[in-house]
Amino acid sequence: MRRLILMALVLAFSATAADARRRHHHYYRMHRAPVMLVAPPAEAGRSARAPGDSNFIPAGWQLQPADPKFNGRRYIAPDGSAWLALYSVQADKDTLATHLKTVAFADGEEVTYLRGARDWLAVAGVKGERVYYRKVVLSCGGTTWRHIAFDYPAQAKPVIERMVESASKVFDRLAEESCGSDMFAHPNS
Repeated sequence: MRRLILMALVLAFSATAADARRRHHHYYRMHRAPVMLVAPPAEAGRSARAPGDSNFIPAGWQLQPADPKFNGRRYIAPDGSAWLALYSVQADKDTLATHLKTVAFADGEEVTYLRGARDWLAVAGVKGERVYYRKVVLSCGGTTWRHIAFDYPAQAKPVIERMVESASKVFDRLAEESCGSDMFAHPNS
């Protein structure tokens, strides 16, 4: 039964990714005034970073205060137009496919990129004039889902896309190495 669910999930993801490639929307390449998403060099050293933050948190992005409704870390770009979140969720082996589907699809979003396997998923797309990227990795011996999410204005895509690629690579390693620590929890929670 699990193989059947897994095959259905893989087929659904494949069809969605192929469909997104076929439509190739380019309206996010609008030309607008540049957005300041990385702090100028003079401010880069003063960004508030929590202990243990990895080097993929962009310079100048500020750790936001703890939120009782969110068990993770959220960083905001210097101009406030973009954010990055890191968080963990306990994994339930009976709902792996459901969790991946929840990460991949949300109301009002148009998926433009979707890749994954049984134990990870990366999805990107557009929602209105904003771009999102989410990645989830099953780590810690299959007990924890580690999440990273970016949300930013479409006109900032060329700048943020490089950050996303870099962060995604570091995140894969960090997701497993952080087992037994509260790396993905807010330091003040």
